Amino acid sequence: MQITRTTRIGLLTLLLLALALSTAAAPNIWVKLGQRTVSDRVDHDVIKVGAGKGRFSDLQLRATDSKVRVRNVVVVFGDGSRQEFKKNFTLHRGERTGAINLDGGRRVVREVRFVYDESSILRRTAEVHLWGRR
Repeated sequence: MQITRTTRIGLLTLLLLALALSTAAAPNIWVKLGQRTVSDRVDHDVIKVGAGKGRFSDLQLRATDSKVRVRNVVVVFGDGSRQEFKKNFTLHRGERTGAINLDGGRRVVREVRFVYDESSILRRTAEVHLWGRR
């Protein structure tokens, strides 16, 4: 059985359409929202996000250069409500948290506030990177 040129073009079109729809529907897109340098003492910082970056369902923290002890994270949403994560955990260099689920599904994040400290023996600075999943 021989496949005609029209059939091949039709099948290729269907394949391309299915690929385009599956890529467009993929909600698992992580976007970098900001970063801060952490010193060797207890510190607090704010990363301003805003409505211009879009809506997010999850956040993630990543550490580079040195390990960071995260003591508290407060997410302030576009409507002024807050979600607080009082977790005392350590992110080692190159490590990332799992997805931190935001209450209410996909929401505008106005800002994220942190309390943390760099906790290496050599007292180097570290970087904390904030990512959001659309």
